[in-house]
Amino acid sequence: MLFGLGLCAPAVADTPARVTSVRFGGTPERTRVVVDSDIPLKYHVFLLAAGTQRVVIDLPRVRWSIDGLTAESGSGKGSGVVAGYRYAQNTATTSRLVLDLAKPAVVSREFVLSPKAKGETYRIVMDLEAASLDDFAQSATGSKAGPRQVAEKVVRKPLIMIDPGHGGKDPGASSKQGLQEKDVTLGIATAVREELLKTGRYDVALTRSTDVFIELEDRVAKARNLGADLFISLHADAGGKSATRGASVYTLSPEGEKRVEAAKHKNDWVLDVEVDSSRPQEVTQILADLVQRETKNQSARFAQTLVPALAEAGWPALQNTHRKKGFYVLLSPDVPAVLLEMGFITNDEDAAMLVSAKKRAALVDGVAHAIDAFFES
Repeated sequence: MLFGLGLCAPAVADTPARVTSVRFGGTPERTRVVVDSDIPLKYHVFLLAAGTQRVVIDLPRVRWSIDGLTAESGSGKGSGVVAGYRYAQNTATTSRLVLDLAKPAVVSREFVLSPKAKGETYRIVMDLEAASLDDFAQSATGSKAGPRQVAEKVVRKPLIMIDPGHGGKDPGASSKQGLQEKDVTLGIATAVREELLKTGRYDVALTRSTDVFIELEDRVAKARNLGADLFISLHADAGGKSATRGASVYTLSPEGEKRVEAAKHKNDWVLDVEVDSSRPQEVTQILADLVQRETKNQSARFAQTLVPALAEAGWPALQNTHRKKGFYVLLSPDVPAVLLEMGFITNDEDAAMLVSAKKRAALVDGVAHAIDAFFES
């Protein structure tokens, strides 16, 4: 099945384009593929079902300079649904990039991005989603409607992404008794998920459900890839004074806001309003700024809802409970996010409350009630 022809202008014959990298990101089920080049490229994407399941990207003849190594052909490791990739000159006038799939997948979205600053690249971006063998086969033979077909609008539940901080090789803070933050956050995240699911009003996902290490950018990527409506990162604080106790809620600081654009480019976080290449760049930038401003406002609104909800539930909190920091997990440009420091693991009273299923029920209730109030309004 043919998925599209991309972008602006073809490469000029006497100035061949240089492909500088093939990058991957996302999750085992939804993988983003990014092809960087120094000038804009026309491209053609299709699936092949014969033999190894593959996604093929045909390009005009280019110079392959992957990771600084110039070669006529080569290969590399993939990620997620892509097991690996191969590239070569295909004919006298064309080049080909082949993605060997680790599992059946289809192209759910594709678009192109032009550089916004000097030194940046042109990017072909494709999102691959794991699919059934039948769906892959039908897409490969062209017997099924393509991903550009507009889906019928459906009403869905808000999706809440709960992020248990730390995990695996990163234990986080710890108490004198050996209680580790990574265990506290996972236990409470699971309790919050169960409480929310009982209401039947929400879909809930965790960035981790076991004791595993996850990079900060991958936590944000999971929320964005799933289309989360709210992201809550759970942590347990530590202090030099054992008497210090109480929860605090963080949203993104002005210093943190300055990091968003760099994080967007590094991780290929693309807003929906940035996909339409036919719109003037100035208009797209205005719309992107509006999206990010609204995300910031919604994050603050949830924090201002959560603080009194914790107080009403009887959960102790620090003075000036709502605070601002540049934490990485708050950098998403289009998912409202807060980081909740649930209490001080270095304080005996807080630590006891955090591990007591009966006592931490107040915290779980406070978070659940705040989420209800946020979406009801």
